[in-house]
Amino acid sequence: MARAIVLYGYFGHGNLGDEAIREAWTELLAPEWTVRPLAPPRLPSRRAPTLFTGGILQDRTSRRSLLFYALAIRAAPRPVGLACVGVDVRSPLSRRVLRAVLPNVDFLSVRDPLSREALAGLGIPAREGRDPVLALPPVSHRGGGPVLVNLVPALPRSIRDRALTAAQRIADRLETHPLGLVLARGEDERALPELPLVVPAGPREALDLLAQAPLLIGTRLHALELALLGGTPFLAVPYAPKVESFLDLVERDLPRAVPRLPEDEGQWETVLSPGWARALDRTRERLQEEAWEGIDDVRRWLRDLA
Repeated sequence: MARAIVLYGYFGHGNLGDEAIREAWTELLAPEWTVRPLAPPRLPSRRAPTLFTGGILQDRTSRRSLLFYALAIRAAPRPVGLACVGVDVRSPLSRRVLRAVLPNVDFLSVRDPLSREALAGLGIPAREGRDPVLALPPVSHRGGGPVLVNLVPALPRSIRDRALTAAQRIADRLETHPLGLVLARGEDERALPELPLVVPAGPREALDLLAQAPLLIGTRLHALELALLGGTPFLAVPYAPKVESFLDLVERDLPRAVPRLPEDEGQWETVLSPGWARALDRTRERLQEEAWEGIDDVRRWLRDLA
């Protein structure tokens, strides 16, 4: 009989990236474990291993969010693990909170070098484990659809305007049209008022849409990750360190840096070339291997608890 674990994250709040994380862990830990998702505002109380995941250790959007997750970690019955989490803390209070809470967890891995370095600066060691979404089965890139654009309201208007201009120019050259891709309901729509929008029902539908796109102009981390799984080239519009950290991982196998908008909007022909597509395939394969290494770390920890 499968053992139960509690998976804690920002689920059920309209953010498709978090839903992709939930789906990934649920699939990747089955059939050995039954995953029971739990999300704020509820606190963990079930007598089962609790696995926290996602970009929960950050004060960029709200310091209260970090304080809540710290409370949830403290409230969770032992054993408690943090698996492939993102870390981006700025205030002295946030750093003190992490120093107080994280040494007491039983397992800790982070999704990228930037997060590991942030914890190392606090004297907290952590192993790396890539975002589990990268371990999902890839799909074949088909193309033939619209150029997809994913932006967030936090971007300056000038950058959003230039991204939209680039999207229209590229779409005209490819004889298609741009379409706004909404991954966080209630937010991304505000960043894309000029475009018709598509709102995927879930991560699988988003992945299918991306596999049909000739190109993504993307801001959100999981827009770029799903594009990689779909074999879709992308231009990046980074809005947070976690996106740059992901791009650093991607660029290890690429002949040149991923073009960032608005500076590199003239480089889109490069990312549509066959050589770039082959390099993206190599990047995807390597990141999937690294994601599985992180997942196996979590599996070993859970097995050791039995």
